[in-house]
Amino acid sequence: MDEPFEAPVDAPAIALPGNRPIADELYDYLRHAIIRGELPEGIRVVEGDIAARANVSRTPAGQALRRLQSDGLLRASQHGLLVNELSADELSETCTVRDSLEALAARLAASTRTDLDLALLEELTERFEAAIGGDVSDIVDLNHAFHDAVWDAARNSALRRFLQQTRSLIERLNSTTLSSEARQRQALDEHRAILAAITARDADTAESVTLQHFHKATAIRILSKRVHMRTNPTAS
Repeated sequence: MDEPFEAPVDAPAIALPGNRPIADELYDYLRHAIIRGELPEGIRVVEGDIAARANVSRTPAGQALRRLQSDGLLRASQHGLLVNELSADELSETCTVRDSLEALAARLAASTRTDLDLALLEELTERFEAAIGGDVSDIVDLNHAFHDAVWDAARNSALRRFLQQTRSLIERLNSTTLSSEARQRQALDEHRAILAAITARDADTAESVTLQHFHKATAIRILSKRVHMRTNPTAS
């Protein structure tokens, strides 16, 4: 890997809402910055610099950075903490884990879902359909909301935590597979199949159609990563 580069000296201040513990808010801010690419892979993240930019002590800054390292978004090196990067093979392995966990969440949801869970999933499906062809960021948010609702219906906090970690890693490398309207419409049909299986309390089908849904997304991601690496041979 190339020599890590420092954050610019004129890096903007970090404004936190101040509604929750500082470490939690700083973790969320940095996590989103990494996923959005505002902190690109390979950049060095320094506890003291983060604390200064957020106008907080080093303690909450260190806590936030340790959580990001635990999530796999940061890694330790001889140069300090760096924003992590995954190879195409590592991305494939992470997606394989994520796909199986998503399928498990759907299986559990089919058994534990409530009428309120179904109402939320139905509403999100309708909103996703209405958003097709529009702002891609809205599509991505609705896609996340749909799968978050499946996670909630599964009622397993450990599973949700692992799913959140793998989503963070995967989407930092390739923010969305929903850029094209054709894929958006395909995803809508797949969401409907997931919802139908969960509604019917058909755990086997819920697991199967969810696995197929995420396998398609994984294939798109891996292809995109490999194309990027061929056109950018110095990339990891």
